[in-house]
Amino acid sequence: MIGEALALFSAACFGLAGVTIARGAATAQGDNGAFLSIVLTAACGGGLWLLIGTGALPPPGDAAVLLGVAYFVIGGVLSTVLGRLTMFRSVVLAGAISASLFRRLIPVFAAVFAWALLGETVGGMAALGMGVVMASVLIAMTERLPLIRTDDAAADAAAVADRRKGRLFGAASSACYGGSYVARKLGMIHIPDAALGALIGAVTGIVWYLAAAIGSARYRRALTGVLRDSGRWQVITASAMAIGQTSQFFALAHTDVATVAIINSTEVFISIWLAAFVFRTEARPSRRVVLASVIAVVGVVIIALA
Repeated sequence: MIGEALALFSAACFGLAGVTIARGAATAQGDNGAFLSIVLTAACGGGLWLLIGTGALPPPGDAAVLLGVAYFVIGGVLSTVLGRLTMFRSVVLAGAISASLFRRLIPVFAAVFAWALLGETVGGMAALGMGVVMASVLIAMTERLPLIRTDDAAADAAAVADRRKGRLFGAASSACYGGSYVARKLGMIHIPDAALGALIGAVTGIVWYLAAAIGSARYRRALTGVLRDSGRWQVITASAMAIGQTSQFFALAHTDVATVAIINSTEVFISIWLAAFVFRTEARPSRRVVLASVIAVVGVVIIALA
């Protein structure tokens, strides 16, 4: 039950981040808060490690420890770096709602990877709940998105191309995040400390930025302008991403990969409702999406009770 609750809280954080990424994109400078979110994830994971984790580094010469660290690093590259960067790009190009719909492939990738690498299976009740949630996502995904119409044919074509690219980035993000779930779970088998895992994953992202900055002006600007270029929306995005990422680690420590991935998939509905009714950056959801949202809630309840 604790793992499921943490997974749902993580989904809420990611849903908020999805909306604020799109909200801040219009006035964003630099990387729209991507690097700041990694720094805050490191701070959040490190703080929790000192407060409620072991607070001590495991023995560095232990082969199991080295393997655990390696898995955490792989998870960090897949989620904190590749998954996060492709997600930011997807939201900017396709919008929060469209990008979220195409990122619903995360549970599929996660379940396949977990079955292949961890041998995870689920019980009948949990499988039923997962099926209900996935059905709700499919209902939402089959809705036809509104066409873009302006007086400029070239602008229309460019907007359509951007949305297609955004959806591809969303699918790529799903594959990265799905793999990161399994890498983190494998890491915690060897080092059972979720806070330390979150810290290592975030530090991996910081090291990535430092290395990339050597040959990339864009990454150098992200580093030097992490505070200068961060406005209100970037700070909210970074904070939500950091809290969501850390919560996801703790959820994985308490339940299996497939359950966390399926519950996290409700992020799409949280993004839709926040975008439509709180921030009012996108149109109100249709009846189909409202129905899908209700079905998703039913599915999460079934999983929680399994």
